Amino acid sequence: MRVNNLTPQDLKAYGINDVQDIVYNPSYDTLYQEELNPGLEGYERGVLTNLGAVAVDTGIFTGRSPKDKYIVRDDTTRDTLWWSDKGKGKNDNKPLSQETWQHLKGLVTHQLSGKRLFIVDAFCGANADTRLSVRFITEVAWQAHFVKNMFIRPTDEELVGFKPDFIVMNGAKCTNPQWKEQGLNSENFVAFNLTERIQLIGGTWYGGEMKKGMFSVMNYLLPLKGIASMHCSANVG
Repeated sequence: MRVNNLTPQDLKAYGINDVQDIVYNPSYDTLYQEELNPGLEGYERGVLTNLGAVAVDTGIFTGRSPKDKYIVRDDTTRDTLWWSDKGKGKNDNKPLSQETWQHLKGLVTHQLSGKRLFIVDAFCGANADTRLSVRFITEVAWQAHFVKNMFIRPTDEELVGFKPDFIVMNGAKCTNPQWKEQGLNSENFVAFNLTERIQLIGGTWYGGEMKKGMFSVMNYLLPLKGIASMHCSANVG
């Protein structure tokens, strides 16, 4: 099956294998049906409100979890980030080793493998010369709905040959059992590799980790180009 030039075979490049099906850039009608599926359980299932909107429960995470945020420290980032373990003042830019990154990536890709996946290609930023083309990969319909709302939707013409600058893999259902041995804050994680240009999410169901994650990436990339970064938005329902 080929969906807008994206196939399960293509996802193997990200380490995601044996994908059952791809729901690519689904419509709002499709997402509405998917997230209200009575067969869903737990935080994956949406609830229809009396006003006709879909509400979801994100569990204990009703906001971002900055203490669970990590960035791979490598040749790309070593001298271009204000690290939490260097310099004065407090911040949440905690370094992550390449070894631990590979472990977390394995957890998320294993979680997403063999599943029916929702994939949303979108833009972060309105200016064509500075925006990021972002690919969001999740097994949860309402998470796809969230990013469809929060990011700029490409036209059909822009989706032809869409090449992502950044990949977000949301494995909210998986956690990291080795967090103590790895010196991390908890079993939950939001990790970035700015060389591989990938964000990993595990353990937290808060949708804002995807949005703020990409804002964090833009706040890193734009100043390197001499551009002061600010963000605002206007949603189209």
